[in-house]
Amino acid sequence: MTEPSRRTRPDWQTWPNLITMVRFLLIPVYVALVVAGHPGWALTSLVVLGVSDWADGFLARRLHQESELGKALDPIADRLAIVAIVLSLVLVGLLPWIVVVIVVTVDLALLALSSAWFRGNPGLRVTWTGKIRSALLFVGLPVLLFSSTSVAVDHHWIRNVALVFVWLGTVGHVLAGLQYAAEMSRKHRTQRAPA
Repeated sequence: MTEPSRRTRPDWQTWPNLITMVRFLLIPVYVALVVAGHPGWALTSLVVLGVSDWADGFLARRLHQESELGKALDPIADRLAIVAIVLSLVLVGLLPWIVVVIVVTVDLALLALSSAWFRGNPGLRVTWTGKIRSALLFVGLPVLLFSSTSVAVDHHWIRNVALVFVWLGTVGHVLAGLQYAAEMSRKHRTQRAPA
């Protein structure tokens, strides 16, 4: 007997994929709010962004709605969100430029490998390093943004704690990038090996 949650439908037509698309739409909204000088509203949109990142994975497992499209879009949404968040905080003077340079360089290198070897979709699973990296950045970056609000502006320790999380996350971003690059290299060699 077939489970009702596994009914026939196009691969892209799932609740998790819908939530992922909402994440894509929220990214420019967040950036616009930060640049326009509305850190409180930007922080709210960032919280929604973080919750949606958790929700799409949870629903995919809970409703048995995993899809190839979801596996491809989820890491792209994560990387775009991280780059957009870091860049926006650099633009308003909360982060040094070196952070965005490191994050963008790693992502461009992975994009180049993915495009050259797998037409943009290597089909890799998210590593624990990648998950920890995302967790550190998705805690540190919102707290850094919070440190610029009127509530926290006089509490300098909040910004310092946030920067510790961000720098740990940035190091994790490099380590995760190296792991993904190594995994892509192994997968590429396996595919090229004679049967």
